[in-house]
Amino acid sequence: MMWSILIYIVNSSILFFGFFFLFRAFLWVTVETLWHARTVRYRQIATRDFGAEIFHVFLVIPIVIYLYDHVFVYYPFLQMMQNLPMLLRIAIYLLIGDLGYYWVHRLMHTKALWRTHKWHHSPTYMYWLAGCRATVPQQFLVGAPYVLVAPILYPSPWWVYTALVIFSYLTVDWMHLNVTWGSKWLEWVVVTPRYHHIHHSSNPDHYELNLGNNFTFWDRLFGTYLDPDSFDRKQLAFGIGEKPNPVRLIAGV
Repeated sequence: MMWSILIYIVNSSILFFGFFFLFRAFLWVTVETLWHARTVRYRQIATRDFGAEIFHVFLVIPIVIYLYDHVFVYYPFLQMMQNLPMLLRIAIYLLIGDLGYYWVHRLMHTKALWRTHKWHHSPTYMYWLAGCRATVPQQFLVGAPYVLVAPILYPSPWWVYTALVIFSYLTVDWMHLNVTWGSKWLEWVVVTPRYHHIHHSSNPDHYELNLGNNFTFWDRLFGTYLDPDSFDRKQLAFGIGEKPNPVRLIAGV
C-alpha cells in the first residue's frame, strides 16, 4: 500500500514537488536555525525565491527536457560498462557528469555566456533556497553533460533516476546553505557551503573560482581553487553589483 502511494506521488509532478519541497524546507530551515552563519531576512525573500523555484520546476525544466529530446540522440555505452554493478555505474556517472559540469560552469563565466548564468548570481544573500535561479540556457548547458553520460545508467530501476533528481536538488540546497560549518578534510573531495559561497562573492575576482558542483578536486586540478581559510569570510558579500533588466536577466540573454 505504501509503495503504491509512493509511486503515485513520484508520477505526479505537482505532488512530488510539493512533498519534496516541504521535506527540504523542514530539513534546511531546522539546520539554518541551529547553525546560521549570517542574518538573513527570510520573510522578505522567501516568497520571491519560492516563485523562482516554481519557475524553475514547472517552466525551465520542461522546456529543457523538450530541447534534450529534440537535440540529443541516444547512444548506448559499451556492454561491458552496462554490466558493471549499479552502484559503480552511478559513481562513474556522477564523476564524469561533474567533470562536464565544471567545464560548462567555467564557460558560463566567460564574457560570451555570462548572461546565461548571471541570474543565478544575483541574490545578495545565501541560504538553502538561494540557488534555485536558473535560466533556460543555463539549465540546458549544465544538464547536458549528465544527459550525455546517462546511458551508462541503463538499465536501472526507476527509483535510481528519482534518487538522482532528489540528490541533485539537495546538492544545490546544500552548497548555498547559510551555515557556519567548515571542514578542511571534507573539502578535499566534496563541495561545502563555505566553499561554494566564495564563488557567489560580489568580488569579480572570485567569479571564476571554486566552480565545482559535487567535487572540489576539479578546481585543484585545473587551477580555480581558492582556500576558504585564506580570507575573513565574515566580510564576504554576495551578488553581481548591478541591477540589469529583469526580463533579460531571467531569460538569460
